[in-house]
Amino acid sequence: MRAWLLFALLLAVGALAWSSGWRPPDRYNPWAPLDLRAEPDLFLGYKLSRLADDAPRCRAALRDAGAVFEPLADREQADGCGWSNAVRLSALEDAKLASPVMLTCRLAASLVLFDRNVLQPGARVAFGQPVRAIDHVGSYACRNVYHREQAPLSRHARADAFDITGFRLGDGRRVSIEKDWLDPARAPFLKVLQGDGCHYFGAFLGPDYNAAHRTHFHVQGRGYGFCH
Repeated sequence: MRAWLLFALLLAVGALAWSSGWRPPDRYNPWAPLDLRAEPDLFLGYKLSRLADDAPRCRAALRDAGAVFEPLADREQADGCGWSNAVRLSALEDAKLASPVMLTCRLAASLVLFDRNVLQPGARVAFGQPVRAIDHVGSYACRNVYHREQAPLSRHARADAFDITGFRLGDGRRVSIEKDWLDPARAPFLKVLQGDGCHYFGAFLGPDYNAAHRTHFHVQGRGYGFCH
């Protein structure tokens, strides 16, 4: 009985505080807008998922984080391909893309977080300098998984997957996923990227997953956190 009374009292106090305008700090509030510049918090996954369906909020988060992009109009095709809430992304806060790429806004937000919290810190530890460019082989492609006729649509068919092939450092050196995955000097950097980067994407697949991914990292926005 006392526990119920205490719960009712806490609920009443909370309701009064809320009605008076009090709000918890953003990092403890799952409904607060996601600040891509802030330290990731317990509600990161939920806040990212909300961006998928809120184009104005997602684009504002990208702008505030220093990303360079152009909004894209939605496009839906009869075969299930197309995109919604997408942008043409040219650069993150610290690294440009080798060429602009079309991505869902949520995936672009995940890349901003990855760049800020994993890629740049990892490069400074491993090489003493930042990554200035990200090499890739694109995002959108209207196709099934592995191009198989009976397979489901790939996340690439919704502009929600991105294939990264390597990185260019500040001094011009290149780190290649295909060539350096087993290199004793560079492999630790790449494996840190995959291990720590997993927290920011719906999936993160690399050379250890299968032969089809031996040349690149496949990252996507939606998913269940599968990383290999």
